[in-house]
Amino acid sequence: MSETSKDWIIVGAFFAAFILVTAGEVYWLTRKLAVPAKKALTTVFLSNFLTITLGFLVTFVLFAVLFAVAWDENTTMPGGEPASWATFIAAVAFPVLLMTGVRRLLIGGLRIEQITRPLPYAIVSTLIFFAVVFGIPAIFLVLR
Repeated sequence: MSETSKDWIIVGAFFAAFILVTAGEVYWLTRKLAVPAKKALTTVFLSNFLTITLGFLVTFVLFAVLFAVAWDENTTMPGGEPASWATFIAAVAFPVLLMTGVRRLLIGGLRIEQITRPLPYAIVSTLIFFAVVFGIPAIFLVLR
């Protein structure tokens, strides 16, 4: 198998994991907690989609700034090394915080009373999402 097709398998694994986690969470919310299907789908898909698009766009821009500063020998980061670390931490944390916040706001905004503790639910579901969506492609990457 060529290197290009192996790369596409990893990309396919990412999107398959995204769909699998989204469908699994919607199923769990509708079957186990009796959340109406529209509310469950809106909460889960919207937060997942916003994280993958907007969250990683912000991460991409922050890493682009870091690499641009690191690449050019004549440019220094205002604030020095602490600012570089702060930018790195912000780039890594932004998608996680965005997803947690959006889920929490959607649970409150859609008035989903079946979820009794919305903030812990938002945190745990976000961590599960990232573990699966990045874990499965990482496994394929290691096995290639």
